[in-house]
Amino acid sequence: MVPNLKMTPGHSQDAVLVFCKDMVKKYPRLKYFLGAYVEYFYCDFSAQKLCIENNRDKRFKLNIGSGPVSEGAGFTQVDYVSYPGVHVRADAHHLPFRDGSVDALMCEQLIEHVRDSQNVFDEFRRIIKPGGEIYITAPFMYPFHATPIDMKRWTEDGLAGDLEGFEIIESGVLAGPTAALIETLHTWLAVLLSFNSERVYQLTYLALLPFLKPFKLLDLFFMNKLKSAYRLAAIFYFYGKKLPVEKPES
Repeated sequence: MVPNLKMTPGHSQDAVLVFCKDMVKKYPRLKYFLGAYVEYFYCDFSAQKLCIENNRDKRFKLNIGSGPVSEGAGFTQVDYVSYPGVHVRADAHHLPFRDGSVDALMCEQLIEHVRDSQNVFDEFRRIIKPGGEIYITAPFMYPFHATPIDMKRWTEDGLAGDLEGFEIIESGVLAGPTAALIETLHTWLAVLLSFNSERVYQLTYLALLPFLKPFKLLDLFFMNKLKSAYRLAAIFYFYGKKLPVEKPES
């Protein structure tokens, strides 16, 4: 969801990783399997599941930046690329939906990859109806990953601040300190063994992936539960409800 963006160094340097990611996304079953192995098992998806369940009977629900994997429960899949399973091809900066028409919206692992995150947040505020719900994730202590670009990071408070106008139902750590540590180690080793070659870096990163990712399961068992986990969290989530628009006093 990043059209009309000039190529950044990261975009061109990570061409191998972008190619592999796009190839995987063309095969939803493969994307689901690999996603489960390298990402999903170590995350706390309790708030996401709560959002899905609370909005199961709502009429109009969107999954922005969905890729090919459906969240189910009647969510309309929206992405800038026409992957299998995508219902609406659209740019997150200019969503083709009426003001106040959306009952619930999910946006996972996308917001760091858009050109203008504040513009995207404004679009979410525009299309979600008062009382409608939003579930969004954003990285904090997570290495640079230009697939295709990588623009920003958020603390838990920073994410809530950018979502002004939404009352917090629940926010917290999606992926904890162990994930942050393993992702950093993964990138550090790939840089160390790259011999100053971006292509070798990407190939080394891919080669190390199956050996390092499983260690992030430690977060699921204990690290996400610690009160101080937010200080070194890899990814945060925000689950909230849009507040009614206050009418100016006459």
